[in-house]
Amino acid sequence: MARTDPETQGRHVARSPVDRVLRYIGLVIGIVLGWQVGARVADPNQPEYWGPLAILVAVVVGGIGFIIAPYITVRFVRWLRRKIAAVPPIDVVAAGIGLVVGGVLSSLLALPASLLPNPFGQIVPFVVAVIACVLSVFVLVLQKEELIAILLRRGAVREPEERLLLDTSVIIDGRIVELMRTGLVRFPLVVPRFVLRELQSIANSDDPSRRARGRRGLDALERLQREGRASVDVLDVEVDEESQVDNKLIQLARLSRYSILTGDQNLERVAKLQGVVAININSVAQALRPPVIPGEVLELDIVQPGRELGQGIGYLEDGTLIVVEEGRDRVGSHVKVIVTRTLQTGTGRMAFAQLRDEAPV
Repeated sequence: MARTDPETQGRHVARSPVDRVLRYIGLVIGIVLGWQVGARVADPNQPEYWGPLAILVAVVVGGIGFIIAPYITVRFVRWLRRKIAAVPPIDVVAAGIGLVVGGVLSSLLALPASLLPNPFGQIVPFVVAVIACVLSVFVLVLQKEELIAILLRRGAVREPEERLLLDTSVIIDGRIVELMRTGLVRFPLVVPRFVLRELQSIANSDDPSRRARGRRGLDALERLQREGRASVDVLDVEVDEESQVDNKLIQLARLSRYSILTGDQNLERVAKLQGVVAININSVAQALRPPVIPGEVLELDIVQPGRELGQGIGYLEDGTLIVVEEGRDRVGSHVKVIVTRTLQTGTGRMAFAQLRDEAPV
């Protein structure tokens, strides 16, 4: 990126319409200040020198103000713009509401305070106004999370109360698209802006695997919006800049009373510990799998050896893992097996089986 040298930047500043206005403001302020200084410095007993000296000082100070005003103010405005851009929007809203509340309180207290004897009647109302505004802003900024909850509950009058917050894992998983196509879930979907930023960061990763996963998640969101089977809204709310994405999501769900749809088992557990409804899409998929019953005959491909001696591993179409006894020698073969027992684990359902031609009658 080409850098702009100070001379070119100075010419740009001088040509800006805003900066020309700032120059004239600096000129007026400089003339007024210069006139006051010149009038105080000059000897009033010598009127032939008093007027010219005051005018000279006013012109000099006004000229200085005309020259330096845009540079001082532009630098300050840029600094102020950066500071304001770094403040979360909810903090700005909370501070604005705090100023309004403080102004109302100070107005109510100003009348009785002004009845105090001088000089207290003139000083106390101003002090009360400053204290009321500062305290109101301070309290509302600290209680911004409760403010978010109130605003979201007010908005729920016009929108469906039940909504699903999507986390990064369930978007990357992609099965949310098929789930919405079934029509089983009719709740509007909400993607917080911080989740979308994390997804974009993954899609821009230097790691090819992470980049592919991130782009798959963005494609899933595009398909959801394009097919229109569910409303997908991006929520521009920041709850805590310092927290991780999972903590932000749980905090937002707790404040807004939304549910979380995730593919992360750890996030599901932490959310439930904090009283937030969290639905794991893997649990939904497992619940929809048909049960495997002992004695049932199944057909499958043995794809790899098992951990124990002689075992082979196969999978059903729904992903159920089948451990086939004495199936190691049949790896790569399509076989019929008889289920002997089933086992539910933390990662899903698995079953043990024997080859049909070797199972006891």
